[in-house]
Amino acid sequence: MKRLRTPTLALIAAVVCSAPALAQAPKANGETLKIQNYAGTTGNMHAIVAKAKGLCEKYNFKCETTIINSTVLGIQALIGKSIDVVQGGGDVTAATVAAGGDVTIVGVSLPNNVLSISARNDVALPNRAQGYPAIMKDFKGLKVGVSARGTSSELLFNRMLTDGGLASGDVTYVAIGGPATAYTSMVVGKQVDAVVMFQPLTQLCRFNKTCDTVVDMTLGEGPAAIKAMNGSSVVFVMRREQADGNPALMAAFYAAMRDAAVWFNDPANFEELVSIYTPLISFGDMAGADQLRREWIKSVISAYSTDLKVNRPAVKAMVDFFTEAKTLDKPVDLGKLVWDKAP
Repeated sequence: MKRLRTPTLALIAAVVCSAPALAQAPKANGETLKIQNYAGTTGNMHAIVAKAKGLCEKYNFKCETTIINSTVLGIQALIGKSIDVVQGGGDVTAATVAAGGDVTIVGVSLPNNVLSISARNDVALPNRAQGYPAIMKDFKGLKVGVSARGTSSELLFNRMLTDGGLASGDVTYVAIGGPATAYTSMVVGKQVDAVVMFQPLTQLCRFNKTCDTVVDMTLGEGPAAIKAMNGSSVVFVMRREQADGNPALMAAFYAAMRDAAVWFNDPANFEELVSIYTPLISFGDMAGADQLRREWIKSVISAYSTDLKVNRPAVKAMVDFFTEAKTLDKPVDLGKLVWDKAP
């Protein structure tokens, strides 16, 4: 027994002594990262949770969220160095790189498409039962709401119209802002008949039973070209010089955001997650607002990336799509668009 014990103790001691080196956590140098977020949505869940739970401080940096409700404005702020991390569309990022902007995708926030098409209940959709693309014929002559003219939502809807045998001129596009104003424009004011929008419009329609989602791209419905882009929908973007010049900070950023994903995916933390978002998401005096908020948050958790991994083929598919749509004048070099050290 004695002969077995001594080597065993020595082995244990060696493992214990080496463990700290093996398990050493990334450590930044006390920097502050200003990270884009969006008002009235679940937005940048990674950053919101990381900030609320002290996960940035865990890796020796500070994170601040800044409300900027547009990828275009976010990219402008990034280039102007008033923020450090954009959470936004890969298409706008590609267009920025094509125009000479030295920014780069460093991770993925929401891999899959976040848009859906919803229509008011009194809008006739005789082809709905046949699904996509047959239902697209029903939009001829209708007014379709998009967040802003010329955005990716309009371009994607144009492709869908083509699949249904229509052209972009067969509908009238109206800029209606975000989900709350989109809902009002469609259901209350009836300025539009249908909208292409991100959540919580789907939840608002379901909850109030006044409209319904008829094509849900978040579930993979729609054209093959859109499905091919899944994996690059909403990305994290930084200035290339910042990413290249701060390896310790980048490692700490990834660690904090991944920890946040582990935390918000744990069902045991759901009630606290709701409490974190309650002051950030308001439905005013709408009856049942608390339940609507809870259902919305629960429904979107799984949409967020757990590891921030960038799907390179999906990024290429995105570049190809928007080049064909002439949003991009020419294809963008993926080596410039995606940071070489991105997960």
